[in-house]
Amino acid sequence: MTYGATNPELQNKLDEAFTAILVEQSKFMTLKSADPQKVEETSQLLESYGQLRGRGFFYPYLATGRGHGPFTECTDGSIKYDLIGGIGPNLLGHSHPLYIKSHLEAAALDSVMCGNLQPYPQTFELSELLINAVSDSKLKHFWYAGSGSFANDTALKMVWQKRAPAYKLIAFEDAFAGRSVATQDITYNAAYRDGMPKKVEVDHIPHFDINDPEGSKKRTLEVLRNLLEENEGEYSAMMIEIVQGEAGIVAGSRDFYVEIFELAKSHGLYIWIDEVQSFARTHKLFAFQHFNLEEYVDIVTVGKALQVCGVLFSNELNPKPGLVSGTFNGSLSAVLAGKKIVRYLTEGNFFGDSGRIAQLEQAFLTRIEKLSNGSCKGKIGRFEATGVMVAFQVGEGSKESTSKFLKKLFQNGIIAFSAGKDPVRVRFLPPLCLDEDHLDEIFSIVEKTILEVES
Repeated sequence: MTYGATNPELQNKLDEAFTAILVEQSKFMTLKSADPQKVEETSQLLESYGQLRGRGFFYPYLATGRGHGPFTECTDGSIKYDLIGGIGPNLLGHSHPLYIKSHLEAAALDSVMCGNLQPYPQTFELSELLINAVSDSKLKHFWYAGSGSFANDTALKMVWQKRAPAYKLIAFEDAFAGRSVATQDITYNAAYRDGMPKKVEVDHIPHFDINDPEGSKKRTLEVLRNLLEENEGEYSAMMIEIVQGEAGIVAGSRDFYVEIFELAKSHGLYIWIDEVQSFARTHKLFAFQHFNLEEYVDIVTVGKALQVCGVLFSNELNPKPGLVSGTFNGSLSAVLAGKKIVRYLTEGNFFGDSGRIAQLEQAFLTRIEKLSNGSCKGKIGRFEATGVMVAFQVGEGSKESTSKFLKKLFQNGIIAFSAGKDPVRVRFLPPLCLDEDHLDEIFSIVEKTILEVES
């Protein structure tokens, strides 16, 4: 079946446009310093933009829309490595051919946004791909949402409706679920809801401690058991991130999760997994698959790298009509890109113990460890990676010192971000297009920056 405006002449023009765009974007594939004349222009623009939105920006960073692979150009004329990808969405790298094709195909369609009252075959096709990818689980349905937070709101409504009036939740310490009125209460950091009324009752339990696996599991199970016994019948679900992104890339072991899930399910709780950040970044498409937890999962939220957001859920959690809806599923270009991304990753050599993601994980760990044991000895604290989710501590790991490092790193040519609290870590969510030469150059800059900041 064909969709949108189409004929041989139009298809030839789209093919020509695709080639011309890719050729032009491929010119932006190397580090470049800022143009002094453009620095002031960018500064003035950012100041005006900051006035409009009510606050300034962490970096003096505005993108020109030009860049390729791991590189992006800024309005100050500099070209930098992008190792954070907008905090997760840009998994494949800048101007990836799949992104360009998605934009061009969407241009031939008759609208920009699609939604629940205006569905398209493309939204069905992406839903089908996702459900087929989790065929070994209880997840049988997919509902689109307008953002990661909204996906979590939707999941919350589903579990509440089925377990009413058991409305309490259990989450891990350092959890991050979003910034909506509901998800801010699940999020562990109280500073993110300063001045806000508390609407959702959430009890937080300790997470996995890599330095004391057995001890941490016993402590978590003890706290969880006490909560379940003291509040029998009051909890609807346990909401967790298999890999905690905002906490500093923290993950447990399969054994840790299995025992916790078994206990929670014995008390009737649904297992709700937030994969908004971890989706497509571990050794399998979903992090719960990475840890072989398919049998326990009842509901999963996704976003970021998928380009659209939504909820996968079991037959049991299928809500009554009217509980969930919404105007937007997402833009048509995003839906097209999501479909292409899932097929590209699942049909290519990206997953598994020897896949590209596992290779990049090991490459980052090896290089950080080399710096930690060599020229930067005593200047790098704890570091870890789960797939292409990477974090490491620089120096004392305070908010101030990490911010100083990140801003110097930006000046030296790498865009990254922070994660965690006490300590705060440097966070990389690197694109899959990195090669060995990129990695060598990246870690040369990381080494240089650590020595400059921690001298």
